[in-house]
Amino acid sequence: MNQSSANTAGALSSAQPLLQVNDVAVHFGGIIALDGVSFDVQQGAVLGLIGPNGAGKTTLFNCLSRLYIPNSGDIRFAGETILNTAPHKIADIGIGRTFQNLALFGTMSVLDNVMVGGHSKSSSDFLSNALRLPWVTAEEEGLADASWELIDYLDLMDVAYTPVADLPFGTQKRVELARALASKPKLLLLDEPAGGLNHDEVEDLGSLIKQIRDDRGITVLLVEHHMSLVMAVSDHVVAIDFGRKIGEGTPSEVQQNPEVIRAYLGTDD
Repeated sequence: MNQSSANTAGALSSAQPLLQVNDVAVHFGGIIALDGVSFDVQQGAVLGLIGPNGAGKTTLFNCLSRLYIPNSGDIRFAGETILNTAPHKIADIGIGRTFQNLALFGTMSVLDNVMVGGHSKSSSDFLSNALRLPWVTAEEEGLADASWELIDYLDLMDVAYTPVADLPFGTQKRVELARALASKPKLLLLDEPAGGLNHDEVEDLGSLIKQIRDDRGITVLLVEHHMSLVMAVSDHVVAIDFGRKIGEGTPSEVQQNPEVIRAYLGTDD
């Protein structure tokens, strides 16, 4: 562990939680998707959320993104409930997300996709853009500079002007990550980022997740089936099954939890 990682890990126990999931329940008719799930994500941590298919992981992510409304419970970000926040304002308060199924604009270039992510932080409106007011031009230039920095950071310079649809899947994943980072999140939600990647790409992704946390001070909540990735990058792991939390702790503690082994870790990866 490098000094930056050691300092980050050492500060986790004393920091106030950035995200608090408090007794969240979600029902779809008679189906219980989440059944009173609670956990905290500390500032600067990488928290892995694991569980079998149908356990409720994506439902929880959709609650954090305000795509779903919990039937009960609360979700607090930086001490404030997010349940009164409109879905399109989630990026404004500092929560960014990637998706299990890529949600990129395939005919647009890498640069344009990344700039779309940054527009959530812009203050221009239709009239200001139409009039090309000087401050709008300055804001667009700043957005372009920030987008180029992210493209360089994620090793996408060679494909910056390439339509996303023409890129390999692993590269598209990095584009989506760059777009999520363009909104300058405090909390980054990664939904199955290793899906469809080969072994080498998964190893690179693990290094990148820790680098983003250390370089940019971004807290990460990771949903992932790839157990070796989760255990390698996470400071803390929460396991859910059938909508209930069944285990929580350090990676080594969760790996030894009998209920987690029964529900998930005992199956083939």
